[in-house]
Amino acid sequence: MEIIEEYEGLKVGEIVRKNPKAAEVFTALGVDFCCGGNVAFTQVCDKKGLNADKVWEEIKTKSLTVNTASLDFDSFDLDFLADYIVNVHHQYLYKNLPEIRFFVDKVFHKHGEKFDYLPELHELYNALEADLMGHLPKEENVLFPFVKQMVQDLKTNKAPSSPFFGTVNNPIHIMHNEHEEAGTILHRLREITNNYTAPEEACNSHLVMLDKLKDLDSDLIQHIHLENNILFPKVINLEEKYLAQ
Repeated sequence: MEIIEEYEGLKVGEIVRKNPKAAEVFTALGVDFCCGGNVAFTQVCDKKGLNADKVWEEIKTKSLTVNTASLDFDSFDLDFLADYIVNVHHQYLYKNLPEIRFFVDKVFHKHGEKFDYLPELHELYNALEADLMGHLPKEENVLFPFVKQMVQDLKTNKAPSSPFFGTVNNPIHIMHNEHEEAGTILHRLREITNNYTAPEEACNSHLVMLDKLKDLDSDLIQHIHLENNILFPKVINLEEKYLAQ
């Protein structure tokens, strides 16, 4: 079988869903697999001037080194996956956003005139933090409780109920849009910081700020991937089954 037959027709989000280690390869190549997860692998490679066969071989090599303890998110029950996202990724944001805010403010006010990218970074972080703090409650109080209700009702053969938001497609559409906005901000943060590389004259607080932003970027990419490429598509299918019972 020719190597192209192994990946022909696959989308980047689908590849990461089946092989989470592919995320490392895509991240190194600047391939967006969360918000851009619905784009064909071959199309992304063509657009970026990448040799698709070589990228695929690198992904396969990575898969051979996957830790057997790695989590298979695609096999999680949806109620468990929703809880996992809240307990891991939402809690990460609640804990770390205020800490990052402290360093972003401190570095901006002390060195905003010295490093020309800091005013924009400060503005971008303000927007990202505000967006996220408005985004998380929508998942925790609107979509995720109904996901867990559907799972439980299907287990007990309970008649379906209608949520106030109509269909899950409505909040999911909003979530997708907000993920897109967060992804755009992250992309710009990477650009203006040269992928969170500290300037030569950066102080320790500056270094810590960039390190924390890099960690935030990494966590958000995984967070958005789990929702866009695994949870949301399965929730839409679950609702169809739920309404048909």
